Amino acid sequence: MKHDYLKWAALVAALVATASAEYELARAVGFNQWVAAAVPGALDIYTVRAMRARKDVLAAVSAMIGVNAASHLVTAGLLPVDVPLVVAVAAIAPLVLWRVHSLGDGTTTLTPRPPTEPPAVMVERAPEPPRIQVPVLVPPAFVDKAYKELLPAVPEPAAEPEPELTAIDFFARRHKVRPDQIRTAVGLLAVQRDMSGRALGQALGVGDRYGRRVLAAAREIWGVQS
Repeated sequence: MKHDYLKWAALVAALVATASAEYELARAVGFNQWVAAAVPGALDIYTVRAMRARKDVLAAVSAMIGVNAASHLVTAGLLPVDVPLVVAVAAIAPLVLWRVHSLGDGTTTLTPRPPTEPPAVMVERAPEPPRIQVPVLVPPAFVDKAYKELLPAVPEPAAEPEPELTAIDFFARRHKVRPDQIRTAVGLLAVQRDMSGRALGQALGVGDRYGRRVLAAAREIWGVQS
């Protein structure tokens, strides 16, 4: 934005702060004071151009960081001024010249292409579905009859004989009690003939009414056996 003063103030301050280190590095590798001043100018122009074009921004900022770091290392005596360093500093101006002229200013407008007509779509009529001959259905009664005539005759399984019903089972069903309770009651009657239904119910752990039914069944069994 044209009226963003804080942005431009930060840009100018950063360029001035880095320009001194770039100038000192150029002087350290043998540039005179006039040529050495062109090194920070070239890097600053390249950086501004890259930011406006929104291209090579990372490369421009990395170049400034590398030159500043090398300058301070030389000043601190941690980096010797040798052939690779001199060649690298001397290559800054040609590289900046190449990159600045290869960058666009980022303000070119794209000419919209005229809308193209969509290609004509060929619509083909779908073929008619083939006619399917539906077979005449045979009534299920005829099919079932014909199927049974084709099957071999299978004899029906003989019915299993029902188990023989004992007297205890008979009276248990009759009085709706359990056969084992009748057997227990018969054994108690053999000891105590005058046992009541209530006493038998208490002995079996059942109610009085149920005990009387068991007692009646047991007395009938007792009469059959006697």
